[in-house]
Amino acid sequence: MDKDQKFNAIIIEDSATDEISLNKALKKYTNVTICGAYNNGHDGLEAIRRIRPSLVFLDMELPDMRGLDIIECLDAETLSNCRFIMHTSYADCMLESFRNNAFDFLLKPVQPDDLEKVMQRLQETASTQTPKEEGKIHKAEENLLMFLNSTDFQLVRLRDIGIFQYHSIHRLWEAVIANNQKPVRLKRNVNNKMLLTLGNQFVQVNQKYIININYLFQVTDNLCEFYPPFQDIDYVRVGSSFRRQLMERFLCL
Repeated sequence: MDKDQKFNAIIIEDSATDEISLNKALKKYTNVTICGAYNNGHDGLEAIRRIRPSLVFLDMELPDMRGLDIIECLDAETLSNCRFIMHTSYADCMLESFRNNAFDFLLKPVQPDDLEKVMQRLQETASTQTPKEEGKIHKAEENLLMFLNSTDFQLVRLRDIGIFQYHSIHRLWEAVIANNQKPVRLKRNVNNKMLLTLGNQFVQVNQKYIININYLFQVTDNLCEFYPPFQDIDYVRVGSSFRRQLMERFLCL
C-alpha cells in the first residue's frame, strides 16, 4: 500500500478477542493508525463524531444496536469522509452491508488474505478519488452476493454482469458474468423485480432476459448485440412489449 495515503481508524467491536485479533492484524499496515477501540454502539458513535476517522471497522451486531444503525445516525459530511468495513461472523449479512453504505466486508475470524484485499481496494479507491467526489456520501461500488450452493457464495460487481437469464427447467434466474465460463445461478426466491432494482443499467427486454444496457451495442432484427466481453451472446431477443422501454433507455445513454 502507498505509505503516502494515511488512514485514521477506529474499531467498534464487542468481542475483546476479535478486537485484539483485528488490531494485531492491522499493525502490518503502517499507514493505518488505530485511534481507539469501543465495545458498544453508543460509545462508537460518539467516537466517530468526535474523532472523525477516515476508516471504521464496525461489528454488525453490538450489544445496544446494529452496526448499520450507527451508519444511519451519521450526517452526510461524516459519511463522505469515512469508509466502513463491516466485521461479522454472518456471511448472509454481506449484501445488506453493501446496500447500506458499507465500503467492504470481513468475516470473523479475519483471514490475512481477506484483509489484504480489503486494504488494497481501500488504497486504490482513496488514491483515485477526484475533487468532484469530495463532499458526497461515500457508497461502496455496488455488488451482488450470489449463493453457488447451500454453503458457498460469490461476490460479484454489478458492472461485470452482462445479462440475467431465466432458466426454465430449474425455475430460477442466472447471471452471465465477465470471465466466468458458466452462468451463476441465483437463489430461487430472486425474481425479475428484485433484479431490476439493482441499478438503472438493468433493463428487461423479454420475459426471460434482463440486460446490462451499458454493454448493448445495437439491436438488429430485434436481436441484441453486445460489446466485449459479451460479444458472443447472440440469443437475446427484444419482446414487442419491452421494445419501447428499451429504446427510451438506450437513447438516454
